[in-house]
Amino acid sequence: MRDGKLDWLFIDMNAYFASVEQQVEPELRGRPTAVAAVMTDSTCCIAVSYEAKKYGIKTGTRVSAARKLCPGLQVVESRPALYVQYHREIVEAVNTVLPVETVHSIDEMSCRLTGRHCEHNNAVELAEKIKQAIKHRVGECLRCSIGIAPNRFLSKIASNINKPDGLTVINRDEIPQKLYSLSLSDLPGIGNGILARLNYHGVKTVEQLCSLTKPHISGIWKSVIGKRWWHLLRGDDIAELPTQRRTVSHSHVLHPDMRTDLGMRAVFIKLIHKAGARLRRLDYFAGRITFHISYFDREKSWENSIITRRC
Repeated sequence: MRDGKLDWLFIDMNAYFASVEQQVEPELRGRPTAVAAVMTDSTCCIAVSYEAKKYGIKTGTRVSAARKLCPGLQVVESRPALYVQYHREIVEAVNTVLPVETVHSIDEMSCRLTGRHCEHNNAVELAEKIKQAIKHRVGECLRCSIGIAPNRFLSKIASNINKPDGLTVINRDEIPQKLYSLSLSDLPGIGNGILARLNYHGVKTVEQLCSLTKPHISGIWKSVIGKRWWHLLRGDDIAELPTQRRTVSHSHVLHPDMRTDLGMRAVFIKLIHKAGARLRRLDYFAGRITFHISYFDREKSWENSIITRRC
């Protein structure tokens, strides 16, 4: 479609796990906060507040290194059930303003705009109402960035442009120029492999990517995905391809008390049973089972795999 409509609104909760902790524990508000899987300096931060990000702490930073960057860092242990509870409350809050069409993850969701809501001013008004609904119904610490665009792909990109608590609109007449200031890695779906392939073909910027012809971009991707990118970068609202799960995985960071041979074996067996239960629910069978163990205090890790046969 080539009219001026804005068809999608994308919601991205900011520093979600850390924000929930700050909402639940008032003493954490305004203070640099990190969430860790277990309370040990040898593990990594799985989420950090924006106060902590100012010190250069990122998701994946080891807790010991994070404490050096910010001596006053507040580290709390992850509470997955709590984050799921708040996620449900956020979805309910958004639904009071606009129906949530798709939940993409625990901190991302998208809504389709219809009718008069596709007009710029009305779409922006809806976005502000969503922010207020989350603030008043769920908590003032739960902030989100919202992107609005002609397709869901661009609305997700827009939601990442202005954080935290941002609101960005990509209008049809701004496409693709408004994307030029971004780096290729800012685009969802461009990982290290695709980035290397684009660079090999001389594509180093988003502007160069957008200037490619449909045959050229399809040739780089070597699949129909390239053709889809050509349309998505131009704002075309095309149907998403059905996805098919190819892996089922479980991982676990051992609590210090469980870091023994017996403790590791017990958790190891539990993870195998959990993965098997998920396979049965999905009505899948495994062609290969891979086991991987890494150590905080060793450079080496252990990995093995088993080829299976369907009975």
